[in-house]
Amino acid sequence: MSEREHRVIIPGPPGTGKTRTLLNFLNEEIDVFKTKPERIAFIAYSRAAVRTIRNRITNPNVIVQTMHALGVEAQGLEPKTNLLQGKKWKTFQNFYPGSRDVFFEAYTDELGQVRYKHNHMKIIEYARNTKMKIDEAAYKLELHYNTNTYQTRDLFEHLNEFKRGTGMFEYVDMIDGFVKKDDIIGPPLDAIFLDEAQDLSPLQWDMFKKLESHTLRSYVAGDDDQTIYSFQGADPRIFINLEGKMCPQIKSQRVPRAVHKLAQSILDQMRTRMPKKWEPRDAEGYVSMYEKKFKDLDFTKGKWFILARTNKLLDPVKDRIQNMGLRFDTRTQDLLPKDYVIAYRTWIKLNRGEYVDIEDVKKMWDRLRVKDGHIERGYSSGKTLDKIEEGQINIEGLRAEHGLRATGSWETLNFSEETKVYIRTILKSDDDLMADARIKISTIHGVKGEECENVILFTDLESIVYKSAQENPDTEHRVFFVGVTRTKENLYVMTQNEGETDYLIGGAIV
Repeated sequence: MSEREHRVIIPGPPGTGKTRTLLNFLNEEIDVFKTKPERIAFIAYSRAAVRTIRNRITNPNVIVQTMHALGVEAQGLEPKTNLLQGKKWKTFQNFYPGSRDVFFEAYTDELGQVRYKHNHMKIIEYARNTKMKIDEAAYKLELHYNTNTYQTRDLFEHLNEFKRGTGMFEYVDMIDGFVKKDDIIGPPLDAIFLDEAQDLSPLQWDMFKKLESHTLRSYVAGDDDQTIYSFQGADPRIFINLEGKMCPQIKSQRVPRAVHKLAQSILDQMRTRMPKKWEPRDAEGYVSMYEKKFKDLDFTKGKWFILARTNKLLDPVKDRIQNMGLRFDTRTQDLLPKDYVIAYRTWIKLNRGEYVDIEDVKKMWDRLRVKDGHIERGYSSGKTLDKIEEGQINIEGLRAEHGLRATGSWETLNFSEETKVYIRTILKSDDDLMADARIKISTIHGVKGEECENVILFTDLESIVYKSAQENPDTEHRVFFVGVTRTKENLYVMTQNEGETDYLIGGAIV
């Protein structure tokens, strides 16, 4: 397929229905072009996006996957045995003693992507995703000041040698291996769909275009103004320069006029972007620019996003909301983490006589103890739960076959007394723990693609981020543009910093 008379490009600002438009084209593929669903692939950037798309596609035969998953299948990789993670890194450290001082610990980001913590590995991963040289990647990440890039290159060479000899691979090899091998073209496809295209790295674009070259038609949706994963290699210029038939989406179904006006003022400061028409929805909305104080807002009603640029800035916010006795959803929380909530809900459902998912039961099992008489001895590991074939079970089944003996209220569960006090406080405020929390505390990156009635946006920046913003302001403008445009009704822009800390810059971008 030539570049690009059969590619449809769907640029769309926040809330204009890019994904909905993609799904309309998908239905057209099946109903008008009579394309077989099993020859259609819908690619999403993250696993969370894949789950969302699968819920919205009515035909189960359409292939809906992340690029990493497609790469694994096409190359016949075996992640369970050959993926370098956890203790498997020790085999590489034994192979190359020079890596003994490198810790290969990784973390899962807001999108479910695995990222390295060590500077050497950060540089290597970024270099591969952007197709840069090691020194260039280190400079781009501003890690060249405190990282010996000669050691980074040496580590990279030995890592490649090790993987060639053992068949082991990293996450980025799921993409890189697909791109480099000529005999791999992926599943047979007639049409391919790509959502959130602005988030792709140059390497991921290579994979998409390789897949696309074997199809009859492709559909690409994105918004360069929302390219906020540049630290992972995303480059808005690739989407901006993409060729094809344009199908722009203009009318926002989310952003009201007052919020739109502020968002547009951020766009006006950007130097590199695709010019596009964008209209607000027919509602006025409300914007407070540093006028309202956090302590004066009423969090007992409505749904709220509380957003900041980095996780470090969210810690004092979590403390404030928690001290109010309110429940909130966040990526990490010590007092009431998500697994605790799942355990609570599972216990309540079981005692109502409902069937529950076995994976939820396993999380509840972690809150039960043999010594407290919750489980019979020999069943505490939960290994017998793996034998449940149907994927669901009720309380009678757990008592009859898996040693459950606990009875009583949710307070039977092995939570700390501090957690129990917090839960009691939440329940007394008529907050239903069986429902989603009304308040979500997150980085801006963590709510991309989401929306909320009320949004609080802290504009503080850590000094290192502020310095980077002075050199490349477009990056931070895009981040705060995404933050502002999560708003459906009321936006409160404010700053935490009152001159008490020297690592924050208040109100620097918006």
